[in-house]
Amino acid sequence: MTIHGGLWRVHASAVDDITLITDSLGWLCGDKDGVQVQRIKSALGAPMYCLECKMSAKVAKKSLRKIDSVSLLEWLSQGLQSRIDEDKVLHIRIGLDGLVMGTPTIVKDNNYGFVKGKFKLEVYPGQIPHDIAETLIKDVAIK
Repeated sequence: MTIHGGLWRVHASAVDDITLITDSLGWLCGDKDGVQVQRIKSALGAPMYCLECKMSAKVAKKSLRKIDSVSLLEWLSQGLQSRIDEDKVLHIRIGLDGLVMGTPTIVKDNNYGFVKGKFKLEVYPGQIPHDIAETLIKDVAIK
């Protein structure tokens, strides 16, 4: 399987089109009803929203397949070491603008408007998380 499950999260301001973002995130996750929308306050008190969608392993893999394969392979060539944390979670970011247009692509961390993804890698003793992540990305990029 290579992953246990995944999560996509978007932080949006009160002026963003929450319905459009919810629909787009639902498409990415394969389940519009699975998107949870929570109204929160920013650090400065302004209203904002946190949209989240949790996925099982099978659904998470399908979700990753919707990302542009060229950007996935380019991201892979830059190395995934820094994208895997101590809990064996692969962190990925896609552009919010690309998502709402139906063409999600990988973006750099310093871009404004992105969707955060966390994918728990299925790693057993003796296996290297980096190798598992590489296998996963190659598998989903070569649909």
